Amino acid sequence: MHDLFSSLAHHVASLPQDGVDALMGARPDVAEVLFGDVPDGQEAQTDVGSITEALVDPDGVAEAVLRLSRPAVQVLMALVDAAEGDYGGPRDWFGGPGFADLARRGAGRIGAAEVVRVLSMAGGAVEVEPHSVRAALCESLTAAARPAAMEEFDRILVGLTYSCLVWPEPGGRSFRIHDAVMDVLPVPAPEWEGFDLVQPLPEVARRLPIADVAGEAQAAATAALESVERLLRQVATDAVPLLKAGGVGAREVKRLVRASGLTEEAIRFWLYIADSAGLVACQDGKLWATPEYDQWISAEPSQRYAVLLGAWLVLPTSVLGPFALTDAAGKPPAVFSGSAFDGVGHYVRAVVLELMATRGSGAVVEVGSLADALVWRMPLVMEPEDEGIACGCGECNSQPAGDGLSGKEAATAAVATVFAEGGLLGAVVFGALAPVARALLTGSQDDVSAMVADFAAALTATVPESVGHVRLQGDMTVVAAGLPSARLTAFFDAAAEREAAGAATVWRITDSSVRRWLDSGRSAEELRSGLAEFCADEPSQALSYLIEDAARRHGLVDVIAAQAVIVTADEKLGDELAMVPVLLRLGVRRIAGTVLVLDAPQQEVLSVLRFAGYLPSAHKADGAVTVTVVAPPRASPEALPRF
Repeated sequence: MHDLFSSLAHHVASLPQDGVDALMGARPDVAEVLFGDVPDGQEAQTDVGSITEALVDPDGVAEAVLRLSRPAVQVLMALVDAAEGDYGGPRDWFGGPGFADLARRGAGRIGAAEVVRVLSMAGGAVEVEPHSVRAALCESLTAAARPAAMEEFDRILVGLTYSCLVWPEPGGRSFRIHDAVMDVLPVPAPEWEGFDLVQPLPEVARRLPIADVAGEAQAAATAALESVERLLRQVATDAVPLLKAGGVGAREVKRLVRASGLTEEAIRFWLYIADSAGLVACQDGKLWATPEYDQWISAEPSQRYAVLLGAWLVLPTSVLGPFALTDAAGKPPAVFSGSAFDGVGHYVRAVVLELMATRGSGAVVEVGSLADALVWRMPLVMEPEDEGIACGCGECNSQPAGDGLSGKEAATAAVATVFAEGGLLGAVVFGALAPVARALLTGSQDDVSAMVADFAAALTATVPESVGHVRLQGDMTVVAAGLPSARLTAFFDAAAEREAAGAATVWRITDSSVRRWLDSGRSAEELRSGLAEFCADEPSQALSYLIEDAARRHGLVDVIAAQAVIVTADEKLGDELAMVPVLLRLGVRRIAGTVLVLDAPQQEVLSVLRFAGYLPSAHKADGAVTVTVVAPPRASPEALPRF
């Protein structure tokens, strides 16, 4: 019998190209390993050895099993149960009631992990002959239902084969079960009645006009973009300190609330989205904006929104709503801390949105039926046993959200969480799926160009093109009717005070904002040029006077930074000291005939001048003479002898 790697390698090598494509589609974790971290200009390693190495990883197997629907889990458990019977001796050796009642394993039965350990000690692997399993699993069904059930069994077996959870062994009719599968399946098994092949469909409570859904989605998406930009401007300006234990603490979240005007829940959610999109990163004890943020903030609004939407779909945790993780006191954990990731958020989110997409445009789905469908689609996540899911990666469902809830209760909480997060982002409005999210989820994988075109059209309808001009009002306010472009935003954020944002952005030009513009080293002429570029109206007389007056008064008083000041007796000596090389290295600058300033401490300047042969005196800031007394050397107290 072949070892796991050799058996998998043989199976991968036997797959045709469409089979390899199906494998990548069924195992996104493998595709991420092979293609996710490939540097630009290099090709991904897609040879049999690289694919097999990724497939052997138990973490990926755990992810694949957690995504299985109820009938797929039943088939997999049936295969495992049959393999236990074949390789473990008589069936009563496990204390079980038999294969027909495989879903009702007794508490005294040996666990799956123990079975793997015993078999590995014997030098064997878990194999099974699937045809007998199919017959036994469908035995309890009626004669009329049996053919369709057997056909569904074969379809599920093919899917499990593409996922490489099971696969045909070389040179035989038996199938090999991945060694890591045992660690994920629950023990004891859930008490499901029969071979549950019928997927419950979410019921449509009502249908809304598509125009109403699209209009609300546009408003929510616009508000989401403005909120994320406002928050990330704060992070980009002033990096956020992290807790010593890791994560952004409650105090820093409250500070961001005061600075940005957003709620705590919104701050937490947008920070996770920004991290998922690569716009922020934790480094050296602080949360920093990344170079990707600079590229993102300069892009068109539709492109920025597409980044946020994609980051939400793959976000590996639930942030808002009743399914989100909380501590013993009911409070959310620190943002980005180790306990803040449930590991199943993206699975649940994708399934909920997919189920909503099946009910058509404008459909408001009934929450209870949607929860039932979610339980059927993700039984191992929604129906964990008391011992939880023994995931080999240590992250997936290691701290399940909704812990202590029944399957239906946990699924209802998960649906509410997806609705809360999607509502803040504009992907779910009025309980219906927004057009842009529907276009992303329902596009045909066979026609990628058509899918991209449909998504681009929905994205443009949701987030219109940015505006590049503003209206200049008589009260010195400027109004951008829509989402302003990156250049326009950068200009008015520097030259004016932002007063409102959303469907329209309003800035006000004030005396302090003009002073801030001039303090940054830019001129009044550059300000007038920018106003002429972005404003369709001529500046009012009051605004022109404001700019001219600020420019006239700016710089009349100059404050120079210095650590030491040299005052000479005459200008000739000042000319001499201004050319001394050692003082030039200290940053000496002449500001008057007899006055020079330096960027060096007073004692260092005194030492340099004395070494150069000058006899400088020293004074304090108040003009008093600085007396330097050098203390004679003494032994350290620790070195004195003890009597």
